[in-house]
Amino acid sequence: MSDTPDDPRLKTLLGLASGKGVLISAVEPDSPADQSGFERGLVIYRVGKYDVNSVKDVERLLAQADSGSSVDFAVGVIARGARGRQIETVNLEAR
Repeated sequence: MSDTPDDPRLKTLLGLASGKGVLISAVEPDSPADQSGFERGLVIYRVGKYDVNSVKDVERLLAQADSGSSVDFAVGVIARGARGRQIETVNLEAR
């Protein structure tokens, strides 16, 4: 993952809305994220009911989840413009 607010050139190249979410820069093969359909280039916008804007936000929220519990992620892409909005809620089990 990389913090999208700290990477404005990349966000501009990808056409992403600025100041929102955490860009997924890599997904470990056969991990729960991989099995749930997370892909490089998607953005995590929410973990549970909380908006996230940094890797630290995501890590802090995941650290609070009990092992074996389910956590909802709002994942997708919000482009700079209303047409590019595609968000799905994905459920992962905490390790």
